Amino acid sequence: TLPNILTFSRLVALPFLLYTLFDIERLGPVPTIAIGGYMFVSDLLDGVLAKYLGQISLVGAIADPVIDKVVIDAIAITFAIIGWLPIWAVSLIILRDMGIVIFGIKIFMRYGTLVTPVFLGRITPLAWGAVFITAFAYMPILKWIFLSIAMVLTIVSGYLYYSRYSELIAKKERGDE
Repeated sequence: TLPNILTFSRLVALPFLLYTLFDIERLGPVPTIAIGGYMFVSDLLDGVLAKYLGQISLVGAIADPVIDKVVIDAIAITFAIIGWLPIWAVSLIILRDMGIVIFGIKIFMRYGTLVTPVFLGRITPLAWGAVFITAFAYMPILKWIFLSIAMVLTIVSGYLYYSRYSELIAKKERGDE
């Protein structure tokens, strides 16, 4: 489906984005902005198109959030390597995302249930996007403001996902669902 093509195209574009970040001195900012802009717009469009075109699929429901996490984490790691973000902040988002994916896979494999995203979990990548943009544009004060917001959202949404997973597992074990 078109939404799934858009989702997987972000994964295809990711190595090119990372390359432009590592070689920004030679390439300049335009390729990074173009590829990053495409990835941002495609992420917004894939879900909207899936609903509008009636093309919501299991593949998309699983792949979209996983690919989003891979993209965010890869960019965060790259920014840490370049020196634009502290390693402790990058470690926190990676740990959160790994936990979400591992618990999500466990629940899906054991119970055949997809866990719906928590609201703050949908906002957290936007906050990280603001961190990336302000770090890339060398706006240090804004970067630290958005990093603080992203860290709070990362911790709180991680807790909310853990609570949702725990509640779902408890209900399944009791036979409530």
